[in-house]
Amino acid sequence: MTYNLHDFQDGYTGENSPLYQSPFDTGKYAYLNVDAIISYWKENGAAREKLIVGFPAYGHNFILSDPSNTGIGAPIVSAGPPGKFTGEAGLWAYYEICTFLNDGATDLWDGPQEVPYAVQGNVWVGYDNVKSFKIKAQWLKDNKLGGAMVWPLDMDDFTGSFCHQGRFPLTSTLKHYLGVQSTRSIAYDTDDKSNTFLIFLSFYLN
Repeated sequence: MTYNLHDFQDGYTGENSPLYQSPFDTGKYAYLNVDAIISYWKENGAAREKLIVGFPAYGHNFILSDPSNTGIGAPIVSAGPPGKFTGEAGLWAYYEICTFLNDGATDLWDGPQEVPYAVQGNVWVGYDNVKSFKIKAQWLKDNKLGGAMVWPLDMDDFTGSFCHQGRFPLTSTLKHYLGVQSTRSIAYDTDDKSNTFLIFLSFYLN
């Protein structure tokens, strides 16, 4: 699992799927990032070409204890408000995050972890966007891994009307940067009502 790495139970703000370790993550938390997770599997004998990396189309949100303290590792009171469509406290779909940004939230970049976060008032959300998907896709190719999975498809901006980046902007970005050109490389799990979307590389990385 390379997402759901931080949520409100930690007691502080944290990214959902950071590529690298945060300076605030020490001890066991130092391993809660995509790079460390994949390194662990490789170091314990997993073939890199069989490792599929999960890319999330959602983020985790929080209520800040102090609205003036908005960085990574800031203390929180609770999970953030439920999304208008998803209805779950502490979680927003990518298109709900775009609405948050369109409504005036400040969009920030977490340089050490190569993922974004956004804040407005006492509400904070850590998530992935097109930029972080590009960076992770290049990292995946550089590490010669087997492929990628988007979870879940229906939390990407499937209509294109929220983020104004076209339909399925996250999924489309991943397909493009991994070189997936045909539907033969795409597999839908039609028995799973969560609409899992799997993208596998159609070639071996050398």
